[in-house]
Amino acid sequence: MYIQQYILHHFYQVYPAAQQLDLKYGTDNGAKVSIKKYIGSFFEKKRPRPQQVVWKEWKGENLPFFFDTDTDQEIVTYGPDGTASINYDIIASAFYLLSGWQEFYGPERDKFKRYTYKASVQAKYGFITKPVVNYYFDILRDVLENVYHKDLSYDRWGNNSFATCLTCDVDRLQSGWKVAGKQLMQQGRFFEVTKLWLQKGIGRDAWNNLPDVMQTAEKYGAKATFFFLPSNQRFNGHPNADYDLTKLKYQELAQRVADQGHEVALHGSFGTTNDLVQLKSDRAKLPLQAQGNRFHYLCYQPETTPLVLEQSNLKYDSTLGFAEHIGFRNSYCHPFYPFNFKNRRAHTFIELPLLLMDTTLYNPNYMNLKPVEALQHLQSVVAEVQKFNGLFTLLWHNENFSKYTEAVAESGGMTWLGLVGELLQQLKDAGTRFYTCAKAAEKARA
Repeated sequence: MYIQQYILHHFYQVYPAAQQLDLKYGTDNGAKVSIKKYIGSFFEKKRPRPQQVVWKEWKGENLPFFFDTDTDQEIVTYGPDGTASINYDIIASAFYLLSGWQEFYGPERDKFKRYTYKASVQAKYGFITKPVVNYYFDILRDVLENVYHKDLSYDRWGNNSFATCLTCDVDRLQSGWKVAGKQLMQQGRFFEVTKLWLQKGIGRDAWNNLPDVMQTAEKYGAKATFFFLPSNQRFNGHPNADYDLTKLKYQELAQRVADQGHEVALHGSFGTTNDLVQLKSDRAKLPLQAQGNRFHYLCYQPETTPLVLEQSNLKYDSTLGFAEHIGFRNSYCHPFYPFNFKNRRAHTFIELPLLLMDTTLYNPNYMNLKPVEALQHLQSVVAEVQKFNGLFTLLWHNENFSKYTEAVAESGGMTWLGLVGELLQQLKDAGTRFYTCAKAAEKARA
């Protein structure tokens, strides 16, 4: 029962008018719309990955359907009496993906205790850039509309369009001269190195550029969300912030961000994913009360982190995206409530899935792309979000709003700064509505 409740709750969030329509899960006795129910023991045995998967085509897209082996059935059959049957268990399949079942029960972790992309079914079957749960919901919507002759479309964001959250994790404000400078030296671009060091010498590192980030966002009609990192202490050898947020100049910087209509949010430092006291301590260092969080390095431990977030009384989180690959970690392009595996219900905080992180694109250990290559990948993900009027949440660090980006692009080609400008222009041209994360979470709850 909890599987059905969890998934239909999210379906009704996207298509609220469907709540008035009758459908049956697991039975077709007298039902105008019925969905086949998986009756095996996968969920009782708590295995991380299902063995059965069938691929079927829906509106030109090849989709996986789990917990079944029958390849001969049509996805949907309509009866002569005006009834319809969905012949694959899209409820169980949607629950498996959206709940993060594979992460909770899968043992694969990297050195930051993150569930790894390479262990996921998205990687195994190659559908990380498809919001498969949204396609399942589209099947159910299509059937309900055909049977009940009712339009279920819902304009969540306005203008019958999709939404975008432009976000910036503020990890480093004082390291441009060192990190970018080293790469420029290796390329023999000594004049650029000199300019970079002179800028540092007069008191402003090239990465201490939040006014520039705000100006860029506003150029495209956006208000950005800035996740400030409150700890500057190393954790198990890994770096947190290169600045001390408790100092007056950084308190004033964060306040200036808020005063200009942008959002100040919490960037939970290393160790806070399973430490409520430390997360609250981090939050208290901000000059104003943050509504939401994203964990540093996208750290997220499925066994503990959601419980910490719920107990923190934060309204939203925006951590869930794979560091190694852009796309849909939970196979969904709308805000959702993470599943509480202990109590078998939805958590009270909302998750804004992270679809794109700049580091993912250029890191040699991740996708290792050049800016022009990256733009092609991004356009396909944006198209999927646009198809379902979803939410495109992107993370672009302040380092990469600088001329001196963390990854120095080849001279003469598109730069990483140029890429984010091109992406924001394309989003604007596509009619997206820009929101801060807090506003997007508020609208998703409505």
